[in-house]
Amino acid sequence: MHMQIEFTNHCQLSCVECPHRFLQRKKQHMSDEVFEVLLEKYIISMAPRTVICHKDGEPLMHPKILEYMQRIDDHIKTKMDLYTNGLLFKPEMLDVFSGLRSKVWILVSFHWFNADGSRVNYEKVNERLKEGIKNCPSNVEFVMVSHVTDLIDLGDLREWQKWWLDFAQEHPAALRDVHVNTAINPWAGRIKQKNTIEFVGCPYSDGNHYFVGVTGNVTACCMDLEEEIIFDNIMTGDREIIAQKRNRFYERMRSGKRDQGVCKRCLTEPK
Repeated sequence: MHMQIEFTNHCQLSCVECPHRFLQRKKQHMSDEVFEVLLEKYIISMAPRTVICHKDGEPLMHPKILEYMQRIDDHIKTKMDLYTNGLLFKPEMLDVFSGLRSKVWILVSFHWFNADGSRVNYEKVNERLKEGIKNCPSNVEFVMVSHVTDLIDLGDLREWQKWWLDFAQEHPAALRDVHVNTAINPWAGRIKQKNTIEFVGCPYSDGNHYFVGVTGNVTACCMDLEEEIIFDNIMTGDREIIAQKRNRFYERMRSGKRDQGVCKRCLTEPK
């Protein structure tokens, strides 16, 4: 089981390939109260193989994200995936990660343009990332990814990729991969780009991802931006009943049912 947690739904960007700019839910950080219940009643007992520290929002905007990661590591040895746009990354964060038992992947997603066409400046970010990679502890690895959009083409991104791959030759243990994503997730019809893909089947129908929103809602999918499908809330619901609801939902998805609104918008009919 992989657990994907929305520690915050704040973000400082409005990227052309990301649905966050359409978010109507209240923007907030996960509270200590919600985190404590999540940790004590779910994370510790479920012992997820991966804790994904991101859903909608930039996790490094949460003032306690590093503390929360430490708290999780105090109880379970796992793998933590920290998805970030990189703008708030500081090399000294690695001092915290070096003290963890868990493996940490820092997955930096380079988003070059906001939806209004303004460019995001990564010059200072690159320097901080290079410093972090040079001094990377053994339990931490970096992954760089960027995306072909209508505003930046594949040729430009191949040059970006080569620049990082050349740097990676000097630090192969720290920089795991540099990836160019040529296919854009349409996020249930919200993103209109020429290279968006289609989902014929639900990518999460195996039920192996457990999604928890910023207020503690257990949802069905990371593409459900407005939490249209909620199994219950961890603050009030029973974990076993939530599990039963999840199982029934994913069984329906595996059987081809797509009668939920967000699922209808996400999935295309088989040809």
